[in-house]
Amino acid sequence: MRESRFAAYVDAARNGKNALWRIVLAIAFIAIVWFAAFLVLLYAGVAIILARKGYWPFGFDEVLEAFDYEALIAEPIGTVVFLLSIASLWIGVWLVLKLIHGRSIRDLFGIDRRLYWPDFARSTIVTLVVGVALGPIALLIDPTVVRGSISLSDWVAAVPLLLVALFLQTSAEEVAFRGYLQQVLAVRFATPIIWLALPAALFTLLHWQADATTAMNLAGLFVVLGVSLSMTWLLMASGNLAAAMGMHFGNNIGVVMLFSHQPELGAAALFTGRSILDPNWTVAQAVMFGLYGVLVVGVTQILLLHRASPVRLRSLP
Repeated sequence: MRESRFAAYVDAARNGKNALWRIVLAIAFIAIVWFAAFLVLLYAGVAIILARKGYWPFGFDEVLEAFDYEALIAEPIGTVVFLLSIASLWIGVWLVLKLIHGRSIRDLFGIDRRLYWPDFARSTIVTLVVGVALGPIALLIDPTVVRGSISLSDWVAAVPLLLVALFLQTSAEEVAFRGYLQQVLAVRFATPIIWLALPAALFTLLHWQADATTAMNLAGLFVVLGVSLSMTWLLMASGNLAAAMGMHFGNNIGVVMLFSHQPELGAAALFTGRSILDPNWTVAQAVMFGLYGVLVVGVTQILLLHRASPVRLRSLP
């Protein structure tokens, strides 16, 4: 059943133009759109900070002179800028499907060309609850947890904007990696070594932390790879992108808004732990964090897919 649903999902791409050169051109175009959006949003973020501090009016040169990436990401607005830059993948994918492949972005949503929102909601809630419930295990591995720099009132005020930005960011990544890239590669190549491994490897390597210790970097990449494969499994089982979007959304709510180890995403978190870039992580701690991540992903996957689970995806027979 899983294979037949995924086959039907891939078939939606067969009505488009899928020459290999088109795929390469499309990937390059999506990357250019993302980079352009990133630059525009960086400018906007600095301009907002300047305006908030009372520097008004100001011009382009003043914004460039005031640009400080470290200062930007130290504020919640920097987190929103980062998330919205990734959300631009929506635009890139929509454009390449329309202009290069000659088909609709709705082909990426599911077998019936629409997102199944009950699966999105269930996947989001289950992922978030599992992450919070198993959180004490992470505290045993690294007890150096402190209250984040953002005040509770500011956090509450920022919640709506953060949720919107997180939804746009996570859904954009799913549309680009699990949706577009995986679907179009599966049309061209029958072997999972191509259509499964390449998107998963690319998604994982984009989370590379060059400044982290080797052990901690590998542990993080191992967990990201597990999450990537898990979201692919949800897509294959349901024939719809909604469950994968929900898992990604629930996960990122946890690691961006509630508890963060990421220095570039910690400004909006209620609690922060030791940065993943800290050189004092031991190999044993890195291994335990890797295993902890796999445990969280595994429990989430079982709850969403197992026939005996009371919170199984609604779309599954």
